[in-house]
Amino acid sequence: MIRFLKAMADAIARLFANKGARMTMVVSILIYAVIYPQPYMSEVVRDVPIAVIDQDGSSASRQLRRSVDAADSVAVAAVVGSMAEAEALFYDRKTFGMLVIPPNFEQDLLDGRPAPVAVFGDGSYFTIYGAIASAISTATQQLGTEVRFARLTSLGIDTPTASALVAPVQIASVPLFNPHGGFGSYLIPAAFVLIIQQTLLMGIGIMHAGRRPRPGIARLATPTAYVALYSVWIAATQILLPRVYGLPAFGDPLVLFAVAIPFLVAVTAMGFALIQLIPTREGMIFFLVVQGMPLFFLTGVAWPVEAMPDLVRWVTLAIPSTSALAAIVRVDQMGVPLELVLPEIKLQLMLALIYSVIGVTLAHIRGWPIRWTGPASRRSQEM
Repeated sequence: MIRFLKAMADAIARLFANKGARMTMVVSILIYAVIYPQPYMSEVVRDVPIAVIDQDGSSASRQLRRSVDAADSVAVAAVVGSMAEAEALFYDRKTFGMLVIPPNFEQDLLDGRPAPVAVFGDGSYFTIYGAIASAISTATQQLGTEVRFARLTSLGIDTPTASALVAPVQIASVPLFNPHGGFGSYLIPAAFVLIIQQTLLMGIGIMHAGRRPRPGIARLATPTAYVALYSVWIAATQILLPRVYGLPAFGDPLVLFAVAIPFLVAVTAMGFALIQLIPTREGMIFFLVVQGMPLFFLTGVAWPVEAMPDLVRWVTLAIPSTSALAAIVRVDQMGVPLELVLPEIKLQLMLALIYSVIGVTLAHIRGWPIRWTGPASRRSQEM
C-alpha cells in the first residue's frame, strides 16, 4: 500500500513538473472556475433595448408602452415614427427588437375588436428574443384584461364576477431547482462536467501519448492519481463553486461522489484507450479540440437528448459525460437519492471496464517499447 501511495505521489509530481499538463489539469480548472461563471452572474436577461413604433398615439398605446418599459427584461430605448428609423437603430445594434402599435389600436380595443400588435426580435439570440417576446406578451395580456374588466364593470357586473370572467384561471409559476429561472444556474454546473472531462483527456494525452507505459505498480497508480486529483476538482466545481456564486446546490456530497468517481474512472480509462489509437500529443489534443463543440451539443445541455435521433442517443452513451452530466446535475441541483442515479453509475462502471479492456488490448497488440523511426518519433518518446 505504501508503494502504491508513493507511486501515486510520483505521478502527481510528474504532472506538476510537466508545464503542459500542469496548465491543462490544474491551472485551466482554476481559471475556468473564476472566469467562466462571470458572464452568467446576472442569471436572467435584463433591460434589452427595443424601439417602439407608435402609429396610434392614443392613451391605450402609451399605457402599453409604459407596461412594456416597466418589465425587468425589456427597456424602451426609443419611440420612433417609422419602420425605417426602427430598422436603423436595430442594424446599428442600439436596439434588439421592435414593437409596432398599429393605427386605431385604442378604438379597436374599445369596440371589442381584435387589436393586434407586431413584435420583431433578433432571432439569432434566443435568450434575448425570448425576453422581448415574453415581456410584450405579458404587457398586452395585462392591457387586454384591464379593458375587458372595465367593459364588464360598465355593464353593471360586480367586481369579483368580472375578475373571474376575465381571468378564470390563475397561474402560479414556480421554477423548481432554479429559483431565479436563470441561465447561470442551468448552465454552469453542467458545463463544468464537460470541462472536467476534456481537461482530463487532454492531460492524459499530454502526459502519456506516444510514451512507454509506466512499469509495475505505477501503471495502476498513475490513473488512480488522476482520479484522485480530479475528485478535488469535482468538489470545487460542484460543491464549493455553486455556494460561492449563490447557485442552487441541494445534493448529498456522498451521493455526488458516488456518481463522480465512476465518471472520472471511465474518463481516465477512455483517455488511456485513446492514446493507443492516437499515439501523439498533438494528434490527441487536435482530436479533443475538434470534437469538443459537437460533444457539448450531444450532452443534452443545449438540446434535449430525448429530442435527438435514437441512433445518436445510443452513440453518445459511449461518452462518459453524456450520462454523468445529467446524473451529477440531478444530484447536486435536485437532491435526488442514490437509487435514482444507479443506472448512470452502472453505465459509467461499464464504460470504465470497456475502455480499460480496449486500452490494455491495443497496448498488447502494438507492443512496447515502440520502435518508431525518424527523429520526430524519437523526440516524442523522450519528452
